[in-house]
Parts: sequence; C-alpha cells; structure tokens
Amino acid sequence: MTMTSTISKFIRPRPALAGCLTGMVVRDTRGCALDQAQRFNFLPIHPCPSVIWRIAGDAHLIDQPDQMERPWTGARLPSFYFFGAQHRPTISWNPGEYCYIGIAFVPDMLSAMTGLDLSAFTGRVVAPEKALTQPMLEAFRNFFDSVRREPVERSFSVLEDKIETMWAGARPASTRLPTSTGDYITSLVHRATTTGSGRSTRQIARRVKSWTGVTERDLRGASQVWQFLLFKILEVAREGDVDWAGLAATLGFSDQAHMIRRIKQHTGFTPKQLSEGIESNESFWYYRLMARAGDEYLERFKSQQAGSVAHFR
Repeated sequence: MTMTSTISKFIRPRPALAGCLTGMVVRDTRGCALDQAQRFNFLPIHPCPSVIWRIAGDAHLIDQPDQMERPWTGARLPSFYFFGAQHRPTISWNPGEYCYIGIAFVPDMLSAMTGLDLSAFTGRVVAPEKALTQPMLEAFRNFFDSVRREPVERSFSVLEDKIETMWAGARPASTRLPTSTGDYITSLVHRATTTGSGRSTRQIARRVKSWTGVTERDLRGASQVWQFLLFKILEVAREGDVDWAGLAATLGFSDQAHMIRRIKQHTGFTPKQLSEGIESNESFWYYRLMARAGDEYLERFKSQQAGSVAHFR
C-alpha cells in the first residue's frame, strides 16, 4: 500500500444518533514518509469519552515536557482502550506508520447506557472492559473485525445499528437533540436540576460531573474554545492579519488576553500558533480536521436557514 499523503477523516453519526455519538475519527499514515516531528498528534481538551482502536503501528503518550525530545520514552498506549474526558491537552507520538479509529460519545448518554459515574475515568486510559457493557464490547469488537474486510463507513453503519438499539433502551425521556454545544449544556443542567431528590447547587453539580466526568464550568469553557476551533480557525489561517480583540469579543471572551489564555489552556497553543500549525504542520491534523468539519457544519446551517426563509416567502 502506497500513499502520497496522510488520511484524516471525520465521519458524522447518522441523524438518529446525533444525540448519542459525536462522530468517528480515522487517521492513517501508512505508506507515508513522515519525520519524527510530523509523527506527533496534538489534541485539545475534550469532554467526550472515546473508544480507541489502533489498527496498525504503535503510539506513545507524551505527558512530560522532556518526552518531546525523546518521545519513544512516553508510555505505550494499548491497541484497544477507553479514553475518559480529558482535562488537559493530549499529545501522542507514533514511532512509524500508524492507523487508528476513535469513536466519541456524548458523555451523559454514555453514562445513561452504562450506568457509570464518568468522573472516575476523567484523564484516564483504561481497558474497555472497565467502562463498556458486554453488549457494547461485543458490538465494538465486531466492528473492528469488520473494518479489516469492509470499508470503514459501511462497518460504522452496522455499529450504529447496534448502538441505536442500546440507546433506545437507556435514553432519558427528557432528552432532546441539541442545536449547539451551549444548548446541550443548558439542557444537561436542566435535566440535572429535575432528576433525583436533591435540588441544591452542590447536588446538581455532582450529577453533571458524574454524567460527564467534568464540571459545568469545564463544559462551558470547552464550548467557547470549540467555537474558535470549529468556526474561526480556518478563517484565521486564511486571512493572516486578524483582529484578535474583535474575534475575542465575537466569541464571548472578556478580552483578547482572556481568549489567548483560554485557548492555550485547552490546546497548549496560542491562537496564532494554532493557525500557523494548521496551515503547515502535519501534527496539527486533528485541528485541521475539526476546522473543516466546522466549515461543513456552517454551510449546512446556512443552507437550512435559506430553505426556511424560502419556505415562508
């Protein structure tokens, strides 16, 4: 197998599962000649728990600054694992060719399906057997086996069938499909307020953290940063000369310094470093992928809005 460029795909779930899965990421560098620096993978803080399967190659988790110079000294990641919500940016490194699939869940829906307190998994890599039910494990193993023979999109569709059935039996009655991350957080907090016997601020906060692995404040911070990543970063990279203060105001940050601090906290990079990395650095492939997904989302949103206007004329 020979490729001239790497493959990075973001595959959205079917509409019926949009409230349960956030999507699937496929990364494949097989057949590509990358140097050591290009084999890093930079990912932001992510509140969504994921199931990861490494099809080929090895991966090392970089969690100490000195490991950037000697990345092979980082802990070797297993080939199949559950990744809880992350409270800091993630860096990994591949010693050679690599191919992996990651499937991320909407956190409170995974909690509903498994009965787990997701706060116990925050920032951790664990064996899938510790986090998934037996039917879910079987569905994922069948999916991974299928990917060896079938196109990944076709195999994912079969997995979606299984997850949709499981979700139907566990989905909270009050759940509705969110239209944005802000809408999702508001809906989540409302459900935490109306669930159970306690209504105190502390009890509500405890439910949110149990269902998602992180606090409401963490979720809202991540939402702000994702607005930047999904809807602005490609525009920033294209334009070059950016009104950072104006961008900060548009995204709801108190000022430019606040935006820079928050972006760096969630990604490890300043907005300028991110835009430059997305433009030219292979290791920023995930940000490039998410930015493209944001552009596609905006295009669909504009089309839907135009259709609605035309309908009422």
